[in-house]
Amino acid sequence: MKKHLNDQLFEIIATSIRKGRLKSGTLLLEGPLADLFGVSRSPVRQALLNLHQAGLVCTFDGRGYLVGAQPGKVLRRKLEASDFKLTDDRAQAPRKTESWKAVYDQIERDLLHQSLFGTYRINELELSRHYGISRTVSSQVLTRLSLMGLVERDERSRWQLGQWDEARLAELYEVRRRLEPYVLMRAAEFLQPEQLDGYIERLHQAMDLYPDMDSHQFDDLESDLHIETLGRCPNRQMLQILRRTHSLLLSGKHILLDKSYFPDEEPFFREHLSIFENLQAGRPDLAAQSMEEHLVIAERKIKQRLAQFRAQNVIQAVAYLERIDA
Repeated sequence: MKKHLNDQLFEIIATSIRKGRLKSGTLLLEGPLADLFGVSRSPVRQALLNLHQAGLVCTFDGRGYLVGAQPGKVLRRKLEASDFKLTDDRAQAPRKTESWKAVYDQIERDLLHQSLFGTYRINELELSRHYGISRTVSSQVLTRLSLMGLVERDERSRWQLGQWDEARLAELYEVRRRLEPYVLMRAAEFLQPEQLDGYIERLHQAMDLYPDMDSHQFDDLESDLHIETLGRCPNRQMLQILRRTHSLLLSGKHILLDKSYFPDEEPFFREHLSIFENLQAGRPDLAAQSMEEHLVIAERKIKQRLAQFRAQNVIQAVAYLERIDA
């Protein structure tokens, strides 16, 4: 079985530590490692958390991790491919094992934009031709999108893209308001202090950077709270239900891709910060209250954002979608 990307990264970094290529105290940061390996920050973040749990790196009074089980003198230097034997042994370089990932973001974005203007039936064969991919890959993409609630199968098992209207948004946010605060309290006991520190640090960095950010940074910040943190809840059935609402997170990723839609004030960073700080203070009850307040605000903001997008854009029709609403 092929290993996930974060597992590949864990083994590469762990090997370099054990063989002494990375000296004790070497500073490891998500961003530079992601750039070096040519991957997003999420798998690097998970790999570093796993390395910390394995006792190969440690946290310290600063951003990132240090090589070694205990903090000491910080060794700051630019990491090179040779530190991980990537230049003379390309077989060690991390590889994305699922081919659907190469086209997933583009299809996700295109379908989200189309869904703002109507309901459509998806022709899977035409979709494959449109993006130059196999039927197997197109099926994998659509299956993943269905798990997030963006597409679904109709009574004849044909793929369908539903419209993002006011009623649908209201229903999904009702599910989130009912479940996410409780799921957060269940997850709280499984959160490690260093994880909360990392989430809080990233939010402070985002507040300093805004609006000089890209869509994937928004996606990562949403994921910190609504996917990774909530994902530590032991009730897997609740998480399955919530996964159907994850399509709501796509608006930040794909609508905010165009900086003309950046609000004057940051979109959610302080709200997330309040939740994490309450968790850090050992008050999951207050964190749950902050979560509910955040979701009320988020529903209002996303309705405004999507209405603005509809009013200012005309989306070109694509051959693989057949409009089926009146």
